[in-house]
Amino acid sequence: SVVGFLLDEEVTVKDLFYGTILPSGADAALGLANYIAGSEGAFVELMNEKASELGMENTHFANVTGLHDEEHYTTVEDMAALLRYALKDRTFRTIFCTEKYTASPTEEHPEGLTFQSSMFRLREDWKVPGGEVRGGKTGFTDQSGLCLASLAHVDNRDYIIVTAKANGNHQTEPYHVLDALNLYGQLRKEWGRSDTGV
Repeated sequence: SVVGFLLDEEVTVKDLFYGTILPSGADAALGLANYIAGSEGAFVELMNEKASELGMENTHFANVTGLHDEEHYTTVEDMAALLRYALKDRTFRTIFCTEKYTASPTEEHPEGLTFQSSMFRLREDWKVPGGEVRGGKTGFTDQSGLCLASLAHVDNRDYIIVTAKANGNHQTEPYHVLDALNLYGQLRKEWGRSDTGV
């Protein structure tokens, strides 16, 4: 999927971040990689260094878009570790929890481009027992199925859940969302007010 930025269009880094996270824009992700590291390959090296630093032992990145590659793999446990780390950054947390965003005007897009979170557009009600889902990032390939990394605030605590390999696709029920909502709904029963969380 793409945001709609055009080749050689001058956009802000902030807009590229929003375009990468909210609608899973491959054009935005590639733009960020090129800006930060000079190429996608060089940025992938940085990704793998960070994964190693975070102890993500079952992860290896091969691209910045998440598209299928035999050398591009991870686990839900490793993705949870990455999300836990990223949520410590206030800017990332803000973007991750944003429903809709309009990029700055450019010559090519005088009104700016408006895009919506790929998670929030799947349903209107994000309430769960004792709280709400506040942000998330979806993913899908034929091999990985429907995936979701999300953040919820329940009973005054933050929780993250990463689900993968849900049945379906973009034309079916959002089973990855239903999986996450079901799990968040179990928090009070299973853990109550324990120290389990982000």
